[in-house]
Amino acid sequence: MKTESLCHDMLSDSCIAERPRYFPRQLITPADMTLEQEYFRNKLRRHNRLLHGWGVVCGALVCPMPKANGDGLEPWKVIVRPGYILGPYGDEIMIDCDHTLDLRTMCLTGVTGDHCIEPADPWCSEVFVKRESGPLYVAVKYKEIMARPVRVQPVGCGCDETQCEYSRVCDGYEVCVLTECPESHKTPPKLDLEELAKGSIPQCPPCTSEPWVVLAKVEVDENGMIKKIDNCECRRMVISFGHFWWKCTADLLKVTNVAPMEVNIGDKGKQLTISGSSFKEGLSVDLGQGITVSDITVKADKVAIIINVSTEANPGPHTLTVINPDCSTATWDKEIIVVGKTFPSTPQLSKEEPTTKKRRGRAEEKSPEPE
Repeated sequence: MKTESLCHDMLSDSCIAERPRYFPRQLITPADMTLEQEYFRNKLRRHNRLLHGWGVVCGALVCPMPKANGDGLEPWKVIVRPGYILGPYGDEIMIDCDHTLDLRTMCLTGVTGDHCIEPADPWCSEVFVKRESGPLYVAVKYKEIMARPVRVQPVGCGCDETQCEYSRVCDGYEVCVLTECPESHKTPPKLDLEELAKGSIPQCPPCTSEPWVVLAKVEVDENGMIKKIDNCECRRMVISFGHFWWKCTADLLKVTNVAPMEVNIGDKGKQLTISGSSFKEGLSVDLGQGITVSDITVKADKVAIIINVSTEANPGPHTLTVINPDCSTATWDKEIIVVGKTFPSTPQLSKEEPTTKKRRGRAEEKSPEPE
């Protein structure tokens, strides 16, 4: 698609929705690869133009240019600041550097991503045009810039000199000076939020015949001194949600009481009642290692749970944690105490008993056996 011309008529042009299909042993040509690129580029252009519209999204201010010594302003010159623009055909225009524009020239060309250095050709001087009295309009349009030429190998024997082809296409733009504000920038529609979602089915917006997006209206005197710069009168803006954001609100989950606060190792089907606020259906409860929750019943500001305490649960304090389906979490500021079972201690032999046994053993060994 050539962006220098009008955008496609969606109802009559069928090739804009065609992409190549690859299969094994296929011979792929440059036309196939280009068609695939154009398919996705056209898709993005339609999305931008029909859903977002076109115009200036942000930035791209036109400002007067001060003199290098700080003494006043340069005549005939303005500075175009960085900004982001959607062109009338859906192309993205990203001005990422400050550009100095002389209002007596026709246009200047920029390349997105290029070094922010104003080009200067020592062999050529700028060509000025005569400006009549009246307002001037600084405008920008999308432009493809060919870059990185490479040599192409010859098809034949190689006797002829090899040719060059550009191997890259860069997104660029052209900033020019217009003498009139385009009709597409003069009458903005009324923005009524209450009526935005009402009315009949809208027609698809037509494609404009002008590639320009106006940035500012500039008035100069006969000597080129800047009298007025208006960045709003003929500027077409696009509604953007880039600066819009909001904080979600949710009821604060809170645990105020748990009863009972003691359980025993080996308890089966033990019920605990959790009191608090903002409990949601589908919540989960965790009491740490060795304690499993088999049933949860949520009723307004109370939650009844059935727990099973394993014989391998660690005795002592356990933290109770409640987790809502939206992952909001709250813990009980006190702790559930797991009480372990006590077993009787094994009786120990006194110190005298083994001594007595030893003595008796010796006495028995010395006593003579009866005849």
